[in-house]
Amino acid sequence: MKRPVGDDKPSWREELRANVRVVVLSARAAPAFAVVMFVGTVLEGIVPAIILLQTGRFVTLLPEAARLGASSQAWHDARHALVVLGVVIAGSQVVKPIKGAFQFGLGRKFAALLSRRVMEGVTATPGIAHFEDPRFRDKLEVSEWINWAPAQTIFILGQTVQQAVQSVSLVWVAGRFAGWVPALLLGTAIPAGFAAFNRVKSQGLALWQDSPEIRRSSYYRSLSLDLEPAKEIRLFGMKDWAIARQDHHYLQGMRETWRQRRIGTLYVLVLHAVAVAGLAIAYWSMLRAALATPPRLSVGEFFAVSMAAVQILTATSAVFQAAAWIRRVNYMLPYVMRLFDIARTDPRMDASGTLSAHGIERSGLRFEGVRFRYPGTERWILEGVDLFIPAGQSIALVGENGAGKTTLIKLLCRFYDPTEGRITLDGIDVREFDLQDYRRRLACIFQDFTRYELSARDNVGFGAVERRGENELLREAASRVGVLEEIEGLPSGWETPLSRAFDGVDLSGGQWQRIALARAMMSQLGRDADLLVLDEPTASLDVRLEHELYEHFAALSHGRTTLLVSHRFSTVRMAERIVFLDRGCVVEDGTHASLLAHAGHYAELYRLQADHYRTTGVLE
Repeated sequence: MKRPVGDDKPSWREELRANVRVVVLSARAAPAFAVVMFVGTVLEGIVPAIILLQTGRFVTLLPEAARLGASSQAWHDARHALVVLGVVIAGSQVVKPIKGAFQFGLGRKFAALLSRRVMEGVTATPGIAHFEDPRFRDKLEVSEWINWAPAQTIFILGQTVQQAVQSVSLVWVAGRFAGWVPALLLGTAIPAGFAAFNRVKSQGLALWQDSPEIRRSSYYRSLSLDLEPAKEIRLFGMKDWAIARQDHHYLQGMRETWRQRRIGTLYVLVLHAVAVAGLAIAYWSMLRAALATPPRLSVGEFFAVSMAAVQILTATSAVFQAAAWIRRVNYMLPYVMRLFDIARTDPRMDASGTLSAHGIERSGLRFEGVRFRYPGTERWILEGVDLFIPAGQSIALVGENGAGKTTLIKLLCRFYDPTEGRITLDGIDVREFDLQDYRRRLACIFQDFTRYELSARDNVGFGAVERRGENELLREAASRVGVLEEIEGLPSGWETPLSRAFDGVDLSGGQWQRIALARAMMSQLGRDADLLVLDEPTASLDVRLEHELYEHFAALSHGRTTLLVSHRFSTVRMAERIVFLDRGCVVEDGTHASLLAHAGHYAELYRLQADHYRTTGVLE
């Protein structure tokens, strides 16, 4: 179903500013390349006018030169016209490949600059609310424009300038016959050009309106082409289904675009017929002048001005056609440009804090009346959490799915801010801290931690990215979680890519989880992170590896305020204190023994899991 654009549609002013910004950014990307391309474009634009004038001059002089001989002024002038004509033609053949080479280089440098600016803009957003917003996902889909459009933009921009210069120079040539000729031709060609331009506008708007459908079609395409779903696509026989869904959503997404194209083409054809009629009137008038007695135009002059008239129509149409293609290629450009500045214009979270989170007396972490619901939704995920964790204490967050455990961690990491209430660290509202400085105190392993298809060094070192070149620090982090021998036993040791796609090795789920643990330890050692968050750290571990983690847990959590989220109660018991969440509220808080004695929610789930272990023969 098509989503209305509403106020999100760019105005013509925003489109104009975006295209002006393209010119500025391309010039910044490679100033020397831009200058060479501009000069070459202008020279190519005036070449047709010079060729017509010199050819007309040569044709006019040639009969008299042939009659009077090589010593006459007519012969000398004809030869001069022929030399100028040859030099201009030869020069244009030299300029063209030089301009093309610089144009190609400028397009590539411009694309690299735009890609970097989008990455800078999106990664500067302080939280993750944008990434869970479908409208923002549409904008990111639109930003794929960068993969193919910049080079085309530079090429078509050059074509537009060249055709504009050519039109102006040809107007001067045709005006040598009569001023009304170029006026008539421009007057009939410009409306047709505007019609073509507006047709592209309608098509671009239709494509943007249907971008959710196009995004869905891209998703189904990725199911067929990406590695992760490849096994299930084949195992479950989903090939035909994926292809059919991709076709369906693509056709739905393009339906309005094609309708606009049919309508626009009809208008363009009608107005182009009017332009051709204007050319016929001008051409007939010039032909009568050449055939009059005595003739008012020589043969050479008739050739020059009549060909100029034809090319005025062609060049003017080409200007609008090129401008229309720029608009078609760049219709998504305003949305891409918005991504440059999104952290400033639409931060969705207050990141104005300036206090240092380091060098203060560490007293603990407190959640005070924290309530939260995701932007654009009505359901409360957290319903008033009050919780204090003294500095250095480890607690386990327990509860059924949807209780709010992961949301609480997102708020602690300041991916979102509470809708109501506040979170304080060492007695200070976390919103008052400098955001990056505050996050340096966090060492986290998320349930959906990232498996970087990069070297083992990078996968561990990203915990303290600025120190990932320090071998001893890396080895200590890996050693403390028991993964050092595995890493150093890889084919290229620390430099081994952890992906077969890059001629490396694939790891098991348990191995990846220990790599993630090493990354968290790297944060602790390399950045002095004293807030440790472990979200389902044993989810991919077997009983033996879980036991090894239990042995390493003391090293991981020593001296750190630790939040451990797990559904495994054998893991939960690692913590000094257990907090049970139910429907976004803290309903139980105590030690393992005290909560069992209380015989509440925790005791019930613990006994259910213990019974399962006993009946299946799995040990805790």
